[in-house]
Amino acid sequence: MVEVYICKLPEKTSQEELKVLLAQASYDRQKRIRQFFHLEDAYRTIIGDLLLDNVLKERTGARLKDITVEKNAYGKPFLPNYPHIQYNISHSGNYVVCAVHNQHVGIDVEKVQVFDLCMAKQLFTAFEYRDILNSKNRILACYEIWTLKESYVKALGKGLAIPLHSFRVRKSDNNEIEVVDMDKNEKVLDYMYKQYTLDTDYKLAVCAQDAEKSDFVEYPCEVRFDILSERVN
Repeated sequence: MVEVYICKLPEKTSQEELKVLLAQASYDRQKRIRQFFHLEDAYRTIIGDLLLDNVLKERTGARLKDITVEKNAYGKPFLPNYPHIQYNISHSGNYVVCAVHNQHVGIDVEKVQVFDLCMAKQLFTAFEYRDILNSKNRILACYEIWTLKESYVKALGKGLAIPLHSFRVRKSDNNEIEVVDMDKNEKVLDYMYKQYTLDTDYKLAVCAQDAEKSDFVEYPCEVRFDILSERVN
């Protein structure tokens, strides 16, 4: 099962509340989060940790602050003692999202804002750029392609080592999402994708390895911030 959790930032944030939330974090994590200049960035990061902590507590009884989190050669975090729990976290604007699967998984959420079409032409393939130009809403099309590509790259766990123009995302005639390796000119078959709707000005995409369409939850599980923060202790 590919599970998706979302949490919306609280309308009001405070340093006092952040101190309480940081109590669940490891020392190294606390140190990193305290370095954020903007309070909202610290909240986004700690909420991502709380979402993962909630999953770990329900599945294993362990707490995130008590287990080992390592990073692969490209910087993607993973849980070496729980290889059956693969996860990925993303945040943008007012939302923090977390995807969980038993194989590699990637998730990306983006708040829809102005998108420079010149940048899209540089980042995306010529096929994708053509699809954008032919779309009724070019900005939404940019973010739809962006989140799909980002979720795939994050699932692979190789980050910027994979150029965004080295593969193409497209929708088939039956509206299924496909990824095509541009070098091999063939479809990537071992990853499945799903898009979810948040607010009208957000795009969210999930990519999971060795998953079927039926493996994805139909709707993300929304966890209210107040409930999430109550589970810290």
